[in-house]
Amino acid sequence: MLSPSINVANSLLAQAFNETLRLDSYSVSAGGTTIGVLHKDPEWLASVRSRLAMLGQAGSKWIMDKPEIWSPVLTQFADYASAFAGVADTQAKGRITTSDQWIKLLKEVLLSSLNTSINVTNASADALKSHYQAFKNIQPLLEGSINAGWAELQDEEQQMVKIAEQLTRLQDLVGSLEDSITSGDISTGQSVVTTTVKTIYNIAMETGESFSFLGMAASAFTVGKFYYDIITKTAEVGETLQQIAKLQIEASDEAQAAAGTKLVLRLLYNLELTFSQIVDVMPQIVTMWSTERDKIQQTVQALQAGADPTTLFDLFTIPIANSNWQAISKFALAIPSTKTTVGPPVTLDPQHPIAT
Repeated sequence: MLSPSINVANSLLAQAFNETLRLDSYSVSAGGTTIGVLHKDPEWLASVRSRLAMLGQAGSKWIMDKPEIWSPVLTQFADYASAFAGVADTQAKGRITTSDQWIKLLKEVLLSSLNTSINVTNASADALKSHYQAFKNIQPLLEGSINAGWAELQDEEQQMVKIAEQLTRLQDLVGSLEDSITSGDISTGQSVVTTTVKTIYNIAMETGESFSFLGMAASAFTVGKFYYDIITKTAEVGETLQQIAKLQIEASDEAQAAAGTKLVLRLLYNLELTFSQIVDVMPQIVTMWSTERDKIQQTVQALQAGADPTTLFDLFTIPIANSNWQAISKFALAIPSTKTTVGPPVTLDPQHPIAT
């Protein structure tokens, strides 16, 4: 049949959509993350701030370029479905009967459109790889700056590791409470709730006071429920925040700062992981288009070899294939218009260890 499985096509698009949402969130977070200055600001921390600025620029570049990368991927489905509908209509009205007519129509309309879809999607995939590489280029620089700080504070390494482990645990918890948006959610018009989650990591002092050091915000996505309600009812989040605050008191200002910079490194790792996942999805979409082109070419070859167009399976089932393409196109067009609701913001602060 001259169409892919509706479920397979929709699942690929839903997967890509989820990854683009997370890329947006991480990129905005990279641009909005701030690292303060210590009273005795070490050289390595100034270097970390410089690398963070590079990360923010790479994130901003993705946000700026995303429409030109992602939108064409989706519009190919609408364009091809429209071309296919025209072929189906021509067949239904009996305007095409001979093999030569079919060959001309398949080549000039469908093969031409499929070649465009393949080229456009490949171009988007290449652009994604370029952005992916930009983030990968920053990784060794950021790691080097942070590792320099850890090397200067070897005497407190054990305490820094404990704080960093709890910060990582907190980020894992925050991520685990999100929803993936399924193809069913998109098809049925479910509202996606987007919530701003701000993490505040201040430098704690034995007096009970603290001063600003690191702030970062990201978006969390849920379907049909508020993230705020979920996270405030998850006791493990509050317990982890309390544990971080307790560990901070036992570390120097600089050691707390060094441990906190691991949050920035984790953000970069998340960006790279998400890019790698969507970079993997794009070739699968290209493969789907290539498979459809192969089918058309095989149909043309069969007609050229003398097959009867009235009994050729792929031509006989064009009405069904057309229904599939219209459903896939409808799904692809629904993605940019997915309904969103803004949920109550969430603040995570170890010095005030209740998610509010």
